[in-house]
Amino acid sequence: MSIYRFLLVALLFLAAFPAGYTQQVSVNTVGKDPFTGKATEIIYKVAEGEWSFAPYPNGVVKASFRPADYTRNEQLTEAVLATVQAQPVKITATAAKTIELDNAVSVVIQRDKLYFKSGREVKVKGAGYFAQGDQRGFRFLLGDEEKFFGGGERALPMDRRGYRLNLYNTPAYDYGLGTDNMNFSVPFLISSAGYGLFFDNPSRGYLDIGLTDKQTLEAGFSSGALTFYVVMGRNIDEILLNYTSLTGRQPLPPRWALGQLLSRFGYRSEAQARDVVAKMRKDNFPMDGLILDLFWFGDEVKGTMGNLDWSSTGKWPDPKAMMTSFNKDNLHTLLITEPFIVEGSRTFAESKPYLAINAAQEPHLLPDFYFGKAGLVDIFKKDSRDWLWKFYKKQVGMGVGGWWSDLGEPETHPNTVLHNFKDKGVSRFLSADEVHNVYGHYWSKFLFEKYNTDVSDTRLFNLVRSGFAGSQRFSVFPWSGDVGRSWSGLKAQFPVLLGMSLSGLPYIHSDAGGFASAPQADPELYTRWLQFAAFTPIFRPHGTALEDYDPSLKSIPPEPTFWEEPNKSIVRQWLQLRYQLLPYNYTLGYEQSVYGKPLMRPLYYYNFTDPETFAANEQYFWGDQFLVAPVMTQGSSSRKVYLPEGGWYQFEDNAPLNGKQWVEQPAALGRMPLLVRAGSFIPVWQPDSLIRSTAGYDARKIGLLYYPSPLTTTYTLFDDDGSSTRTLEKADYELVSFSGTTAGGKIVIDIKTNNEALYKKKQVRQFTLQVPSTAAFRTVLVNGKAVKAGELREKPLSLANGKFATAVVEFNGKPTRVELGF
Repeated sequence: MSIYRFLLVALLFLAAFPAGYTQQVSVNTVGKDPFTGKATEIIYKVAEGEWSFAPYPNGVVKASFRPADYTRNEQLTEAVLATVQAQPVKITATAAKTIELDNAVSVVIQRDKLYFKSGREVKVKGAGYFAQGDQRGFRFLLGDEEKFFGGGERALPMDRRGYRLNLYNTPAYDYGLGTDNMNFSVPFLISSAGYGLFFDNPSRGYLDIGLTDKQTLEAGFSSGALTFYVVMGRNIDEILLNYTSLTGRQPLPPRWALGQLLSRFGYRSEAQARDVVAKMRKDNFPMDGLILDLFWFGDEVKGTMGNLDWSSTGKWPDPKAMMTSFNKDNLHTLLITEPFIVEGSRTFAESKPYLAINAAQEPHLLPDFYFGKAGLVDIFKKDSRDWLWKFYKKQVGMGVGGWWSDLGEPETHPNTVLHNFKDKGVSRFLSADEVHNVYGHYWSKFLFEKYNTDVSDTRLFNLVRSGFAGSQRFSVFPWSGDVGRSWSGLKAQFPVLLGMSLSGLPYIHSDAGGFASAPQADPELYTRWLQFAAFTPIFRPHGTALEDYDPSLKSIPPEPTFWEEPNKSIVRQWLQLRYQLLPYNYTLGYEQSVYGKPLMRPLYYYNFTDPETFAANEQYFWGDQFLVAPVMTQGSSSRKVYLPEGGWYQFEDNAPLNGKQWVEQPAALGRMPLLVRAGSFIPVWQPDSLIRSTAGYDARKIGLLYYPSPLTTTYTLFDDDGSSTRTLEKADYELVSFSGTTAGGKIVIDIKTNNEALYKKKQVRQFTLQVPSTAAFRTVLVNGKAVKAGELREKPLSLANGKFATAVVEFNGKPTRVELGF
């Protein structure tokens, strides 16, 4: 055992202390004299520099090291939203060094190593500083069975132990399974030992998780503040709750964003866009958005980026009138934008003062940029952001409903590019490698803040390719980059989407169907991908379809209307189901905004104790109620699915199954294994006709599926107007809670609301309760009074082919008990 020199105890008491006050306490100056007061930072000096520790709420500790010879210690990310507040501290000195920060988390200093404890259990072991070449950072000891998850976009196994994760946002074209470095590097890891590590540094770096040394995690960086946060939690749910308390959560999405968004590379004219929309409407595919790629500002792929306004060649003759007509049809128009200004574009001359510079302090032009020689907008400068916003603002005024922020890694960003951080108090110019990973983050921050100040009460939809930790609070909807149209590309989406979900970016999704050109269309691949996409945060088919522009490119339209039967009908069924689940999916958005829960959750989300959940690749929870098992192997007619502990029902036919076992599930082309947890309440939208868009949603009439369980289970439904930016802040929303129990042939369901006052203004809500059964209810009691039972209903939802007993309940805001007897 190592010898401890003295003990430092910093206890955060609720009561105030009458003794001295300070914002900073130094371990080295305490000596034998006790100290009582307040502190936001505790300093511990060593020969190489000094450590500092700061307590944050919710079991989070910030640890920083400032080397004595280090001059690039700037904090650049603005990733952390939470702030430290002075806390009561009591320090005593003995023969060991322990810092107890909140009676639950403590730091033990043992010689030159740090150990972080939660309660009495050591979680983070042997943390220490290192410097090697141009890299500085931290090393940690790993437990023998410890697993690590997260780290941003990686088409790698979910457990990232045994890999080196480069921290440098990089576009990956036509990628598939095994691609290790992609567009969105997030330096946040979740350990199966019950903690998370967030390295708040945007410079080029790496996370070596037991590759070089099996027992060592090494985090190295080329510049910037050397800081990490330890985030405690018993499971992933708690860790993400605490991590998103630190870095922020995604605001509520506009409700329409959960519908289908049409997208391709690319719609080349208004006439073509209208034609596709008309075909989709005729074939009864619901949709809520139309996304326009780079042809909206020019007829050519190269040489037009930076025009920042509509093409003047007549292919978009009246954009405002077009978008007005689309809006009347409840179709939101989204436009692509990029941060590069190509030489010869309309704005190139006026853009020069706003571009990143070279060593001569002149605009740094990039001769190797794919779309033409170009400069890069220096998004870190306020005047650059203000200049760029005038182009956005004009389009918002014309009716644009959202944005697609592409190439934000940035795609071409050599280290000779210099950026100006003087608005942030940094006196020197910063090289590209120092700020590369945070460029997209600041771009998203700028757009979000401008919407808050200049656009009236509008939830931002910003489709992004890159960013950093904390970007989620700027209402970003990341996609997984330019994936290949291949089975490998589809398989890659599972670790990419789940990895990002565990990195705090909840609305990650893919180019459904695949993006990159392929030698020929694959109807089976397309169908399987869109089935999967129906249970991902955003449903957006997208792909290259440019044969009319370049005959050498194979045109494979991403829109389902252009595919043959039976694929077209299969996709329509899954898309209808997605729309029918709108109240459920929208409630998932609320859970993210308030609790930091991702929409997609791995099977070990709530505990790490079942080893089979780690082996259950390519399946996940959609919320807490659904288990989704996409089919990712060509030619499959069935697949194995692991059912975690508890009871389950097959969604398609209501067949009950027990948990803690592997089962073989049917998976013919039209079927994707989908299971519902016993005890689940599933709110659904069941209009009388086919759904066209989310605009027709009527929250006063909700179908409520209940899957019986002998255990008492609960569910909370969220509802607001679907568009206002301050509904949570103003408490202008409703939470309807349901509690259900099944016993002795009787089901008891209790319904309550948090906002009874709403029912003085609105009509009552009508809940149509639906329970899997081969017979109708014999009795229905509402608050003790008998009401008429509904008929036995077959196929209440798309792809749900079982029978359900039904009962209609009028809810007036008062606590309501429903008793259902067979």
